[in-house]
Amino acid sequence: MRLLIIFVALATLTSCGYIDRQRISRSFAEMEQVAQTMGPESSQMNGPLEVGEAEFQAVYREGDRVYFKVGYSWGGVDPYGYVWSPEHVPVDDSNPAVASSFEHIEGPWYRWSDSY
Repeated sequence: MRLLIIFVALATLTSCGYIDRQRISRSFAEMEQVAQTMGPESSQMNGPLEVGEAEFQAVYREGDRVYFKVGYSWGGVDPYGYVWSPEHVPVDDSNPAVASSFEHIEGPWYRWSDSY
């Protein structure tokens, strides 16, 4: 019975993304180093890329933000990941055909997702 409770607890933590969020939080310092070294908007690193304890499909700059793309949502169309935006709160100001959302995590870090 005890083993079943432990299994259910671990399954709940991993399915809710708790462990992934902890891994990302522990990687913020390394992610910020990468973000600060990114060149102009045209620069992009394609993955899989390991930064700290996290893995990303791509890292790229758009304006004053650096995006760390984790992957795509269920349909394989809508990208999601994390954004480093040290100057200001990111807003959905790009393509009108794309709805971007940003959720503040801490400091200059935001969860990001696009919906097409």
